[in-house]
Amino acid sequence: MFVAIRHHLQSAVLPTRAGLVVVCGVLMSWSVSGLAAEDERSVLALSEALARVLQSSPELAVFPYEIRAAEARILQAGVRPNPTVSAEVENVLGSGEASGIGAMETTLALSQVIEMGDKRNLRQDVGGWQRQVAERDYELARLDVLADAASRYLEVAQAQRLLDFAKQAVEWTVSAQAAAKRRFDVGSASRAELGRARTDAMQAALAVSNMEVRLANAKRRLASLWGQAEADYEVVSAELFSLAEIPDFARIEEQLDKAPQLQRFITQSRLQQAQLELAIANGRQDIELGAGFTHMRDTNDVGMVLQFSMPLGINDQNKGNIQAAREELAKLDLEQEATRIRIFAELQNVFAQMKQSRDQVAILRNEILPEARETLELIQKGYALGRFSYLELVQARQQVLAVENDAVLAATDFHQTLITLEALTGQPLTGRRQAFTGVGNAIDASTEYRLPYLNGSKAVEQTR
Repeated sequence: MFVAIRHHLQSAVLPTRAGLVVVCGVLMSWSVSGLAAEDERSVLALSEALARVLQSSPELAVFPYEIRAAEARILQAGVRPNPTVSAEVENVLGSGEASGIGAMETTLALSQVIEMGDKRNLRQDVGGWQRQVAERDYELARLDVLADAASRYLEVAQAQRLLDFAKQAVEWTVSAQAAAKRRFDVGSASRAELGRARTDAMQAALAVSNMEVRLANAKRRLASLWGQAEADYEVVSAELFSLAEIPDFARIEEQLDKAPQLQRFITQSRLQQAQLELAIANGRQDIELGAGFTHMRDTNDVGMVLQFSMPLGINDQNKGNIQAAREELAKLDLEQEATRIRIFAELQNVFAQMKQSRDQVAILRNEILPEARETLELIQKGYALGRFSYLELVQARQQVLAVENDAVLAATDFHQTLITLEALTGQPLTGRRQAFTGVGNAIDASTEYRLPYLNGSKAVEQTR
C-alpha cells in the first residue's frame, strides 16, 4: 500500500443530496493515543482535512463556473423570437404612371413567429436537466476528492505507524550492538559478529531516514488536495487498529440503487428524454403572423394588411435528430445496466477483501504478534547471556517487524476497502456504534460529514 511492499490506494463522500457529504463512512476510529507529545505538535484531524478539501480543492473550483454556465443556457433557452418590422414600397421608380413616386404605395407591418409544439418550455427543460447533470458531476467529483483525501490521510497514518516501528528497530539494533560489544570484549563473540551488529544498527537508522522521507511525501500529497505545496501539520490523529464492524452484504446490496454513478444515469436519462421531446417538437413547423397598414398614394387611402406564413411540412426536417435522440436514450439504458453490473461485482470483491483484511489483522495482532514478541524478548535476554546466536536474534527481530508491517498493511487495506465501499454506494454502511469510540461517546452518523469514526474521538483498539 503506502509502504515499500505495495501501493493500491484508490481514489474513489460526498453528498448525493444538497448539504449532505457522505465521504467514506465508518472506516476507522481516529485517536490521539499512541502519538507521542501530540499536545506540542500540530495535529490534523480528518474532519479538518475534509473541510479544507471542500473549501480549497483546485479540482472542485471549476464546478461553480460550470453550473453558472448551465444556468445561463437555461436563460438563453427561454428567449422568445423577436418580432419583425417590415416596410414594403411598391410602384416606385418605374415607367409611365409608375415613374417617380407619384403612384407609390407603402406597407408597414409587424410580424411575430409563433413557436409550435411548446418548443420554448422544452428547451428550458433540457437546460434544467443539463444543470442537474452538472450538479451530479459535481457530486461525483466531491466524492472522488473526499475519498482521495481519506485515502491520503490513511497513507499518512500508515507511514506514521511504520516510522514508529522503524524507530523501535533502531532501539533493538543498538541494544544488540551493545550486547555484541560486551560479548566481544569478553571473547565470547567474534569480530564478524560485532561488525554485523554495527551494520544492522546503521541500516536500521537508514530505514528511519527513508521512512521519514516517505512520511513527508505522504503529508505533502495530502496537503496538495487543498492547494498547498507543503504540509502545515506534523501528525494526523488516527488509530489504524480500531476497526469498525463489517455490515451485512445484504445491506450493502440494498444501497446499490443509491450509488452516485447510477443516480447520475437517472438524471442523464431524463435529460435524454427531454432532448428527444425537444427534437420531436422541433420537427413541427412554426407559423408567422403579421399585421400592418398600407398607404395608397393615388387615392390617399389607408388599408389594413394581415399576414400568415408557415412552411409546408412535405419533408420532416428533423427526422434524423429524432432518431438520433432515440438511439442515445436506448444506449444510455444499456450503459446504466452495464454500470450496475460492474458496481455490484466490485462491491462483492471489495466486501470479500474487507472481511479477509479484518480477519488477518485479528490473527496477526492477537495470535502471531504476541508470540513473536515474547520469543524476541527471550532471545534478546538470552543473547546477552550467550545462550543464543546473533543469527537467531536477527531472525526473531525480523519476524516481529514483518508481523507488525503485515498487520499495518492489513488494517490499512480494511480501511481503504471500506472507503471504496462507501464511495461506491454513496452511503454510510456501518451506522452508529460505541464499541470503538468509548462508552457514552458514540458519534451520531448524521453529522455533517457522516463520519462516525473519523472525527478524532478517543478509540478503543478492537484487536487488543
